Amino acid sequence: MKLHVTRHGQTDVRSDHPPGDPHLTDLGIRQAEYLGMALKESSFVGVIYSSPYFRTIETAQVIADVTDTVIVPAAEMREYVIRENQMDGFRGATQDELAVSYSRVQKAPDFPSPWWTTNIETDEDIEGRVQPLVDRVITDEVDVLLVGHGASTEGVHRHILRNHAPDQLDHGQRGWNCFRSTFDFRPDFRVVHIMDVSHLPDDAVTSNAMTREEWLAEHG
Repeated sequence: MKLHVTRHGQTDVRSDHPPGDPHLTDLGIRQAEYLGMALKESSFVGVIYSSPYFRTIETAQVIADVTDTVIVPAAEMREYVIRENQMDGFRGATQDELAVSYSRVQKAPDFPSPWWTTNIETDEDIEGRVQPLVDRVITDEVDVLLVGHGASTEGVHRHILRNHAPDQLDHGQRGWNCFRSTFDFRPDFRVVHIMDVSHLPDDAVTSNAMTREEWLAEHG
């Protein structure tokens, strides 16, 4: 069983987008297509569990179209809350609304409503939130892709590496849009990729609005 992890594609905040829930840019869609093709080449035919935000569901939809797979909304992979009033005015789409708008979405019977939180979360909170999902899917027979945000995907990495490869916790990789991490759990645990972007052209590696070069120049 292989567990794949990715962050959503590049986003574009416009006035007609719901507060706190931007959609993908054209480049973000292409990033998802590149990742979908890489997963298809690696014979991925499993299930995609995606944060219910539009940017993550749209990323998952593009990948699912390429790989001919299905999407299950997973509240555990949602964005995190880091400040008071961050979620003011936010209204997340329901499962029914997502299923109407995105053809690959399948509804989960235990999906919570509302699925978002207004509570400020620490790194430990986020890792604890994603842990039950990770622990459950790694027992599946089929491969799985988790689609999330910077914080939730980092929580997934911390939980997996802490328990299976603690020497790689400080891997030093950056969570670019549509990176690919792959962890092989059968027959023995093996790290295949950590936040790899070799499937993306150099000019398609971004951290949302910033190119890789711009981000590195600003952050060193």
